[in-house]
Amino acid sequence: MVEPMKIFRNYLLTVSQLNDPRLWKPVLWATLLSLFTLFLILLVGGTFLFQLSNTFAAKLSGWMSWADGWIGGFALVIGTFFFAMLGYFFIGSVYAAFLGIFIDDVLDAIREKHYPDTEWMKPPGMIESTISSLRFILWSLFLYLLASPILLIGYFIPPIGLVLQYLLGGYLLGREYGQLIELRIPKNQRIKKPTNLLHGTCANFLWTFPFVNLVTPILLAGALVHSRLEESSSARQNEGN
Repeated sequence: MVEPMKIFRNYLLTVSQLNDPRLWKPVLWATLLSLFTLFLILLVGGTFLFQLSNTFAAKLSGWMSWADGWIGGFALVIGTFFFAMLGYFFIGSVYAAFLGIFIDDVLDAIREKHYPDTEWMKPPGMIESTISSLRFILWSLFLYLLASPILLIGYFIPPIGLVLQYLLGGYLLGREYGQLIELRIPKNQRIKKPTNLLHGTCANFLWTFPFVNLVTPILLAGALVHSRLEESSSARQNEGN
């Protein structure tokens, strides 16, 4: 089977299990925490922009007082646009990170239904999961800040901006959720640095659509569980033969 078809099948298998209530508890918590974080980002970003605009206008008052109003307003509009775009890119990682704290019920539900005989480790503790999610948020913020000038320029040259966004988000999501799943795999079978760019890019594309984005990290986690445990099952069968 061609790899893209495997990915499509893994996502469909997860979609077929969305009626399991264990898959929805993480969505509720991640949504509430993400909305709170978004409020803080807007509050801090708005305050920063307001102060920056006032400082900029004060410096102009001495030698370009006639331009204070419209240049300050223009700077405020550009700054607002920048923070809005950065927030749009970044909030997906924030939501995925919060969902990652509560994702173990999702992983267990999929494993129990489809791979009950596969070796499976106990989930990490809440502190370890929270630290991992915070690390992911900070790493995502750093990369998005680093890439934001290129992303913003790319949006004026379609479709470069979208492609870069999907690839960057796909890398981050695939890496984070791949590592979460590896924590449930026995230590002697783990992949040190799992690469799941195609799965992650597909999830980042789905994030574009309203309401679908709420379950996108769950679909990604489920697809990666199917992909990873199928590999483990095949490896055991080959060893048995």
